[in-house]
Amino acid sequence: MMTELTWWQVLKRVLAVPFILATVAFLILMVGISRWDFNSRHLHFSEPKLKAKVITVTSGGTWRSSNRSINLDWVTNPKYTSVKIINSKVQYHVGDTLVLNVIARDGIKRQKMYGGDYITAVLRDKVQNASTTGRVQDHGNGLYTVSFLLSFPGKVTPEVQLVHPSEAVQLLRKLREVPNKRSWSCVFKSKPEDVRANCTLLASRSLDLSGQCDFSVFNTSRTWFCAKPKGASCDSITKCTSLKDTVDKLLNSAERQLFERPFFRMNLTADTKGPIIVSDVNENTTVKRPLPFCHPRLQHSEYQGFWLRGTWHSLSCKVRQFSPLDITKCLTNRTVYFRGDSTLRQWIQRLGELKIMHPGHGDPYFRPYTNNRRQIQVTFKFHTVPIQVSAWFKFKNLSDSGVSNDIMKMIGGENVVLVLSLCSHFTAEPTHVYTSRMYELRSAIEQLHKKYPKTTVIVKTCNTRNHRHYREVVQMSDWLADQLNQEMRSILGSLNVAILDVWDMTVSQWYPYNIHPHEHVVDNELNMLMSYICPMMVKKCVILYFEIWYDDAI
Repeated sequence: MMTELTWWQVLKRVLAVPFILATVAFLILMVGISRWDFNSRHLHFSEPKLKAKVITVTSGGTWRSSNRSINLDWVTNPKYTSVKIINSKVQYHVGDTLVLNVIARDGIKRQKMYGGDYITAVLRDKVQNASTTGRVQDHGNGLYTVSFLLSFPGKVTPEVQLVHPSEAVQLLRKLREVPNKRSWSCVFKSKPEDVRANCTLLASRSLDLSGQCDFSVFNTSRTWFCAKPKGASCDSITKCTSLKDTVDKLLNSAERQLFERPFFRMNLTADTKGPIIVSDVNENTTVKRPLPFCHPRLQHSEYQGFWLRGTWHSLSCKVRQFSPLDITKCLTNRTVYFRGDSTLRQWIQRLGELKIMHPGHGDPYFRPYTNNRRQIQVTFKFHTVPIQVSAWFKFKNLSDSGVSNDIMKMIGGENVVLVLSLCSHFTAEPTHVYTSRMYELRSAIEQLHKKYPKTTVIVKTCNTRNHRHYREVVQMSDWLADQLNQEMRSILGSLNVAILDVWDMTVSQWYPYNIHPHEHVVDNELNMLMSYICPMMVKKCVILYFEIWYDDAI
């Protein structure tokens, strides 16, 4: 028996018909205009193709043709790129911000229509050996804003450098993802004589997997492949050394020019219209801001610090100057594990030179350092492959080696410190190689803190470095190292770890760039390290300073 419809139900059904028809028509129209492509899993939008006659200048630009030739007139040219102060004053004060405007122009003086240039900026006072790094903001249209926090009084000069034009950065980004740009020669024990085979971090595409020795550990970032040696078994591998890279095969002569002068590390001329004077009531005044003691999970500071008369002054947390005696007191009754690359080994060697610890027996690069009287134990281990060295290094079973394995075996505690640095040997590898290693480290650190929550974990960022030729630039550019810093911070930054940022310190240093910086820079890096390990010693120093100041004041 059918129920009689009310007048309201009849009205709704009558109105629904045109609404449904209008909705269907609208969807058909949208599909026709926007070319929606439906499939069972997702909606995919295809942009309408541009007509062939339309020429656009995008991040790809027209600087490069299909045959890989390069029109250098379209590349950012340091000669015509301008730098001007946009908040010019007769006199600035400590704590003010100096702002510069950079306009990127190409080889025929046209303003660039897209960003991506890699620019660094340092403000220097040569009289005081003072300097600080500026922040560079890319507006994506050829315009850049450089900001300096004026941290010390004096007569300062901005140094703005075009490290890479955006076109070189595009190539670097693409080349980074090319696997196996580097290879190694490894020795396999055999009779009557040892044999060698070429090895790569990732599986070789020129060989079948059946023709390769696979030393990789499943579900980890630790991978290694070698061509199967003739007359020797895969497990007879003993040692390896680096071979020449394949960068020459990846770049043509035109592309190579982008990684050499005048397109690499060129200073830009700044129109300052006279000296820049920074003054204050007290000529010894420096920028003041309330700083926390150094501890894990510190918020990343926009300005990391400044050099003044040879000393690095941190603007991220309270850092004091540690004498050799202070360092000895800080490390007393502590075990410190340094794991990673040779920049950490440089720290240990410097501690040995300062007579804080004494080297043990064995390999000079990997021997432990101790101070038995003070119960200080310090060890260093290199991370596992990739390792870029000209010397031979012992190849160890990847199942039992590596930083993450070491961390899993550690006995942590309140007096245990783990210091990590994995950087320079990874810049030549695809992104996934580094991020996978960082996620593996993250998992190991989480497990360490689950068992020993009071263990101090400190992660050092990359240093800047020198480059002897364009092949090193392609594989080890500071732009690549800067990417690793950002990736490391994004993966490890949320953990209970301290990120010891030395990037600005080495960008603005007074010595030539070097992956192993001058010992004066190392001493200031160690001040930061000790301030994280022993923040209470910094606190006592601050209290003592206040008491002295207060006594003098009254």
